[in-house]
Amino acid sequence: MREDRLEVDEATLRLNLWLTQGIVMGVAAAGSLLVLGWDATLSLFTLPGWNAVLWAVFVAACIIIASMMMDRYLPKRWQDDGSINEKVFGAMLPSTTILVCMVVGVGEEWLFRGVIQSLTGNFWSSLIFTLIHVRYLKKPLMIISVFGTSWILGLLFSHYQSLWPSIVAHILIDVMLAFYLQKTIKKKGEEE
Repeated sequence: MREDRLEVDEATLRLNLWLTQGIVMGVAAAGSLLVLGWDATLSLFTLPGWNAVLWAVFVAACIIIASMMMDRYLPKRWQDDGSINEKVFGAMLPSTTILVCMVVGVGEEWLFRGVIQSLTGNFWSSLIFTLIHVRYLKKPLMIISVFGTSWILGLLFSHYQSLWPSIVAHILIDVMLAFYLQKTIKKKGEEE
């Protein structure tokens, strides 16, 4: 079977991103209320102490540095996602980048940590999180990276019994890696 890549423009990719994140947020809210109930849903968003925030920042920094090192020192083909991230984030305004990353961080952590992990445990929620990143499934390094990141975010949630540490880490990881990608694209454009 031939593997033809369908060329999709940036606007369509971004629309799909917003639609899927809207669905994730809706499923997270509905699932949380149906499975956990109102009180348990509210408890997911209990503010932890500063120690939790510091751990979230530390975890995010480690993952960001590891991702940048992989990008810099490992073959590009091991990490190629069909240029989807470049198309989505490449020309995005910084304010829009931050907004997108915040929506993604809150929605995905609520669904995968708050709902799925609460029901199935960290392993299964991390596995499901990895599987929904379909474009990485033929890239062993990306599968390991996504699963590992999800596992670590799950550990933050388990330890603090609050979504905020994993949300903060997720947002920081996404924002910083999006900005790194934008900088890389700009630098590459200037060299050409």
